[in-house]
Amino acid sequence: MLPVHDHLLRAIRPRVNDAAWTWLTNAREKAASGSVDDLLAVYTSAGGRVGRALLALNDEERQTAGELAPGLGFDRWTLADAARAVLLLGRFDASASADAACDAAIACYEQGDAAEQQSWLRSLTLLPQADRFTPLAIDACRTSIQPLFEAIACENPFPGRYFPEGSCNQMVLKALFNGVAVARIVAITSRLNDDLSRMANDYVSEREAAARSVPTDIWLVLAPRIDAGALGRVFSYLDHDDPAHRYWVAVGLGFRLSADCRPVLERRRGVETDTKTRQGLVESLARLDGLTLPEPRS
Repeated sequence: MLPVHDHLLRAIRPRVNDAAWTWLTNAREKAASGSVDDLLAVYTSAGGRVGRALLALNDEERQTAGELAPGLGFDRWTLADAARAVLLLGRFDASASADAACDAAIACYEQGDAAEQQSWLRSLTLLPQADRFTPLAIDACRTSIQPLFEAIACENPFPGRYFPEGSCNQMVLKALFNGVAVARIVAITSRLNDDLSRMANDYVSEREAAARSVPTDIWLVLAPRIDAGALGRVFSYLDHDDPAHRYWVAVGLGFRLSADCRPVLERRRGVETDTKTRQGLVESLARLDGLTLPEPRS
């Protein structure tokens, strides 16, 4: 049994009643050794059988999950999400053919409703040879269903590992357009690039020209790689009335790793009154000094 499969089962057991556990035990057997139709049937039924309450891992369970599945966030997972992941993992665990298991997994996505597809996308990074599913994951980013988009874009290491640069950039921009915090995108700072910074800067120009608000966290993806000639706009938001703008400008400049922003950050630190922003300034200056710090969080 795959380790993460076992961990999810251990987490599910105390959170469901005996009837739901008996159903899941039987469903695992059908999913592993039955036909594709058998897998589809139990995959679809999981929500009604084990429930849609949050999985709500405790601290110890969350730590173990983090070790088994680095970068994957479980805070928004439901019991149904976990059960469906168990069913898919069981299929791979028991199948003698990786191709057949992949085909069966794809069928669960293509024939599922929005909730089932959301579960599938959340568990995608756990599946063996997960890179095979990159085209489906990229296509999922085009959805107009916000929870479905967030299932692949947020708290999910899959895009950071497998998306080509252009697809990752489009996902980040869509997050900004739809008010999804870009800090929820796993390892976002490892995917920063000149094109993304340019597109984000163009978006700020459009918003300003229309006298519309600018997403406060856009500076995380704009400031690190923006051309030096455009830094004036970034610096101006470091004095914005909204501390959220000041915070994300401070954080974004910390990933610039360039001496051109140190004097501005030091000046702002000397006058900043917002506690969170001041901490962001301190951490950014530390990054400029070469210290390794955790990814920023929204």
